[in-house]
Amino acid sequence: MEMVSATKMRKSQEVALRARPFAKKALELLYAVSAYQEEDKEQNMFFQHKEGKACVVVVTSDKGLCASYNSQVLRLALQWCQENPGADIVAVGRKGRDFFKRRGVTPVSEFLQFSDIVTLYDVAPLSEWILQAFEQERYSEIMIASTHFLSALNQKPGIHQILPLELDELEEMIKHIVPKTGKYSEWPAFAEALAGKKEKALPYLLEPTAEAIFETLVRDLLQVEILHFILEANASEHSSRMVAMKNATENALAIEEKLQLALNKARQASITQELTEISTAKEALTAE
Repeated sequence: MEMVSATKMRKSQEVALRARPFAKKALELLYAVSAYQEEDKEQNMFFQHKEGKACVVVVTSDKGLCASYNSQVLRLALQWCQENPGADIVAVGRKGRDFFKRRGVTPVSEFLQFSDIVTLYDVAPLSEWILQAFEQERYSEIMIASTHFLSALNQKPGIHQILPLELDELEEMIKHIVPKTGKYSEWPAFAEALAGKKEKALPYLLEPTAEAIFETLVRDLLQVEILHFILEANASEHSSRMVAMKNATENALAIEEKLQLALNKARQASITQELTEISTAKEALTAE
C-alpha cells in the first residue's frame, strides 16, 4: 500500500504542480476583469452580497488510511458551521458525507468517486451545481473547505470564499499558489507582479462590452478555480496516505523486531532452564 500510495502521490503532485501556472494565470485574469468591473460590480450577480443562508463545500476523500487529512478539514468545516448556523453542506468525498450524517446533518448534495487524478470533466458537475445554486439565489455565499498542498509532509487546510467574488479573496488565493520553496517558488510575489502590470498597463478596448466579456469568462474561470482546489486536495490526500502507510510500515517493522527479540529471549530462557534441569538431575544421580 505504501508503494501504491507513493506512485499515486507522485502523479497527483505532478498534475497539481503542473496546473498551478494555468490556475495562477486564470485567477489573475479573473482578478483583472473583476477589477475592471469594480465600478459597476454591484450590478453583476457574481459580485452581489444578498441576505440568505450560506453554503460550504467540504472536500474530503472517499477512502481512509490517510492520517489526519480528513479530520483536519472536517474539524475546520464543523467549526465554520457552528459559527454559521443553518448553513447547507455539500459533501465532496464519502468521508465528509458520512461524518455529517453521523451528526444528523444531511448534505444538500454529494459528489463521490472522483478519479485518483482529477480532471476538469470530473469537476464539471460540482462547478455547474455551484454556479446554478448561486444564480438561483439559493445562497448568499458559497465557501469551500479543502486542503492546500505545500509538500509531501505538509498540507494546510483552509476555507475560502468562491462566490460572491471578492478581489481580496482572489488576491489571497493567488498568493497561496506561489510556494515558498521548491518548484515555482521563483515566481514573483503577487503584489509586486500586479504593481509591475499596473505600471505597464495599456488602455483596453473591450468588445462587445466589459459586462458581456465578464459573463462569458467568469464561468470558465470559476471552473478552473474549483478544479485547482480539488487538485490541491487530491495531491494532499495521496501525500497523507503515503506518509501514513510509510509510518505504518516502519511501526510494523519495529513491532516485528521487538517480538523477534522477545521470542529469542523466551527461547533462550527455555533452553537455559532445560540445561539447568539436566545438570541438576545429573548431579543428583551422581551424588546417589
